[in-house]
Amino acid sequence: MKKILVFVLIICCLSTALLLFGCQEQQDDSGNNGEIPQKELNIIDDNYRNWYEIFVYSYYDTDGNGIGDLNGVTAKLDYIKEMGYNGIWLMPINPATSYHKYDVEDYYNIDEDFGTVEDMENLLKEAHARGIKVIMDLVVNHSSVEHPWFKQAVQYIRNTGKVGGPYGDYYVFKTKSESGYTQVSGTQFYYESRFWSGMPDLNLDSQAVKDEIKNIMSFWLNKGVDGFRLDAVTSYYTGDVNKNVEFLSWLNTTAKSIKHSCYIVGEAWIDNDMMIAEYYESGVDSFFTFTTSQGTGTIASALRDLRVDNGKFYTDLQLKLQDRYQKGILAPFLGNHDTGRPGSFMVGEDKVKMAGGLLAMLNGSTFVYYGEEIGMISKDSASSDPHKRIAMYWDEGVYQGWCYKSPENITITEENYYYPTVKEQQADENSILNYYKNAMRLRNTFPMIARGTVEGMTGSFSNFVSVIRKTYEGKSIVIVINLDREFSQEVKVEENWGCTVLCDSLCANGGTKVEYNEETSTLTMPAYSIAILEE
Repeated sequence: MKKILVFVLIICCLSTALLLFGCQEQQDDSGNNGEIPQKELNIIDDNYRNWYEIFVYSYYDTDGNGIGDLNGVTAKLDYIKEMGYNGIWLMPINPATSYHKYDVEDYYNIDEDFGTVEDMENLLKEAHARGIKVIMDLVVNHSSVEHPWFKQAVQYIRNTGKVGGPYGDYYVFKTKSESGYTQVSGTQFYYESRFWSGMPDLNLDSQAVKDEIKNIMSFWLNKGVDGFRLDAVTSYYTGDVNKNVEFLSWLNTTAKSIKHSCYIVGEAWIDNDMMIAEYYESGVDSFFTFTTSQGTGTIASALRDLRVDNGKFYTDLQLKLQDRYQKGILAPFLGNHDTGRPGSFMVGEDKVKMAGGLLAMLNGSTFVYYGEEIGMISKDSASSDPHKRIAMYWDEGVYQGWCYKSPENITITEENYYYPTVKEQQADENSILNYYKNAMRLRNTFPMIARGTVEGMTGSFSNFVSVIRKTYEGKSIVIVINLDREFSQEVKVEENWGCTVLCDSLCANGGTKVEYNEETSTLTMPAYSIAILEE
């Protein structure tokens, strides 16, 4: 009898163990505690990317001088990749006197604050090994007054009383004072300088200047750079769109003759989609979609608390962008080095997150400014460029890599950082950082988000809800978004949407999640949430 009891007990124990093992297996297969398992990434090697803009001066310091450097960017490549960014835009890194480096003194070198050409080559190699492309600022609207071209052109004028010499036609000189011109001291000549007297405008009609630009692009593209961000393209020929487009067409054709895959994005700072779209006639891949940016932009408008048609507004936004931009790759963004940061003009952590989520659901190549992913703000002076370019908030206090030399030596305190550090936010699954990380993951998982043809879906849902279908290469997803900041919304999933399987979601409010009742085909969308449905 004892033997029988022992045998029964052994069988019971084994059965329990197998049951527990089976449950564990089932839990692992279904994701985190029964939640929807994440799909594998599906990153396409093209120029539709999640771009991350870096002001090297303030990012991460590796030599202890308090100024960020290229090796600091290299040191953070794993962080950048983990966050889901597969493209980096480096703001100007050529030698210059200013902190912002837009007054270039040597187009073929690296500013000594940032390192060396060899450091740049190493950064490119390490980035490419991680599947990250790198573009750099190409500033050809103007140079620095300290550039040898300008210094020699001015010296010739002073020596001879006329414009000439090898660099005389590199710049635009006149004998009459006009708006946007600065006098060459001690002479009757004035040089074009639309932005600042320290940055004389280059003469883009000069074949010699075009030859120089071609050589500059060849130099960096052959080093491994993947493309360029073009500064101030509307100022190449002030007030003349046709001439700007003509020059951009030459530049684009020339760059791609050197490196076919070269990606170019231009800064056409215009608050009008139709006018920005004119610049795509040049063949340039992208121009920043300024209409989506800043506190006055369309994304901020979609999140206004007093709006009662937020969802419909966002659906219409996606359709309008598709209609107005028939060529190239859109380049939407929320903020950059010249504008206020989203953390400043979006009030509340949930709204900061949701702005990032709405950006992530747009077509094209999204651009995120360093620190945006942790809600960094532009405290004290929203109109001050240095305040928009303060040190990345990696950790509290004094730490390795801290960029303690602030731009223009402006005073920075902990009050300049409203939200926690990178280190703290990495440990908080409900942080802004982890929300941005998941938003980028969605873009890297579903190629249709960035590349798909947009359709607005109809159904039984309120005007706070946006339902969009995106189709790319014969495959579709449906994006359902609740833009109600306070209340959840019930959304009936219609069969004619063609996508009825909930496969991923994103919620701005910690502790909430999208739920799907398969029996009633109904989504319960928490406040400020996004759901992805597939076929």
